Amino acid sequence: MAEAKPYDLTEPVATPKTRALLARRLADIVGLPSSRITPRERWIVGDLLYDVIRASDLELRRRCAERLAALSEAPHRLLRTLASDDFEVAQPILERCTALTDFDMMEVINSGTLQHRMTIARREALSETVAAALAAYGEPPVVERLLRNKTAHLAAPTLDHLVGAATEEGSYAALLIRREEMRPAQAFRLFWSCEHIDRFQILDRFAVDRTILLEASEDIFPAAAREGWSDPMVARILRYIDRRQRNREAADTSPYGSLEGVCEAMETEGATSDIIAEISRLAAVERRLVVRMIDDMAGEPLSVLCKATGLKWPFFLHMWRGLGRSDQSDQVEQARRVYDSLSVEKAQTVLRYWNLSAEDKG
Repeated sequence: MAEAKPYDLTEPVATPKTRALLARRLADIVGLPSSRITPRERWIVGDLLYDVIRASDLELRRRCAERLAALSEAPHRLLRTLASDDFEVAQPILERCTALTDFDMMEVINSGTLQHRMTIARREALSETVAAALAAYGEPPVVERLLRNKTAHLAAPTLDHLVGAATEEGSYAALLIRREEMRPAQAFRLFWSCEHIDRFQILDRFAVDRTILLEASEDIFPAAAREGWSDPMVARILRYIDRRQRNREAADTSPYGSLEGVCEAMETEGATSDIIAEISRLAAVERRLVVRMIDDMAGEPLSVLCKATGLKWPFFLHMWRGLGRSDQSDQVEQARRVYDSLSVEKAQTVLRYWNLSAEDKG
């Protein structure tokens, strides 16, 4: 008897018609419900189908993907192979197959193309793990599609990463602001990377008063005072909660007499080191935060400072002119819109979040 030849995937042992028929039959068996096929049988058939499609042309692979896309149970090696294939093969699996696991999608994200990742980014109910993997690639079209996917779940570290990336990719800001997962600390950090319309949205959504905190901590302030404010963590949190923003004691020793006096002096003297130091001391905020507000070419941060410290609008203009800027600009109009929209309580919330962040960086 002649010896049988070893199986060679490259050898045309079957006609295209026969191979297509075989692939269809194997796909039918793979797709049988669990009541009709055992897991081991499904794995064996899946391995056979894997060999067939691996040695077949694109059209046969595409037709297999179409058949397998509707299955709720299928061998995952087979699904990953098809999902990582050329996009026209992978597309039905990536769009419709509910059997793909997070691990499968992570493999496709790492081995696929931009089109593969774009398609995964719009799948329903994406897990935090898959969303984080997509965001890590830093491809703006993928990130934008992910942020528009309201069913995707974004973990806090992923949002932190994207808030940082928004410095370079301005299109992220408006999409991030709409995410339900966004937290005030992230939003107020994002603020510095935004244009006016997005800044206004952040303030409108995340600037809240502290009524509940104030009511709940009224008896803690005198208790902390009796202890001489000896616990730095308590002192830090109570500074955030306190109704007062200004450092009243500092005004007694200030050469300018008050925060209003510093603002008037700034118009004539400019933003000198002494002026900045006095604003920081009298407004009870970190010096680096005052510098950041002054360096910001828009007026919203300074308008928040003014509202939070009880300064009337003309004192914003004193500071603005002290920076050599025109008080007839669009920035002034935008700053006034922010000033008028915020209550003192809400402005203090924003300022204190910024200040806590500045303290952490110190």
